[in-house]
Amino acid sequence: LKTPMTTIAGLADGILDGTIPAEKQEYYLQLISQETKRLNRLVRSMLDISKLHEQEGIPDEQKTQFDITDCVGRVLLTFEQKILSKKLDVQVNFPDYPLYTSAQEDQIVQVIYNLLDNAVKFCPEEGILGLQITEQGSKIYVSISNTGPTIPPAELPLVFDRFHKIDKSRTERDGWGLGLYIVKTIVCAHGEDLSVTSKDDKTEFTFTLPLIH
Repeated sequence: LKTPMTTIAGLADGILDGTIPAEKQEYYLQLISQETKRLNRLVRSMLDISKLHEQEGIPDEQKTQFDITDCVGRVLLTFEQKILSKKLDVQVNFPDYPLYTSAQEDQIVQVIYNLLDNAVKFCPEEGILGLQITEQGSKIYVSISNTGPTIPPAELPLVFDRFHKIDKSRTERDGWGLGLYIVKTIVCAHGEDLSVTSKDDKTEFTFTLPLIH
């Protein structure tokens, strides 16, 4: 919280006291707007995490049955422009029939969004973005992957920790290291599993959901 607030206050003071000249004020007002929005996203994320920690699992009355393949497809569409701008090769491996699960749908959408957001960010120009959904026994496995620089082995056990940031050598990263922590919190609140592998120029995150036959 301290970093964006310091930036906002410094820029606002610079405009008010004349340190920032009039011809540059519009540019710095845009920076203030961006920092305010980042601060807002951080506060929302922290509130979401607090609510999840107050609950002992997700109550059944908050769960609905929905098709996870349709859900992932809808979230993927929201990244269309970013994918096109980076000329990514999107490789999708979904079953040609619905796979129904029982979960809190909005929270699962957040999990998919956070994982896709990271994958698109870390994927290099013309890299490969992979999405796979499979079923095994009573479980659905959702995997999201990207090619590019891998996460150092020593960091793999830490990527889901609160405020942990991936090695800066992978890419410039906007955020506070909360995205993957939120993913972990939501998946664990559903009593499901989450894993990550990162080797041979490919990083892949996989989470499970119950399969409703």
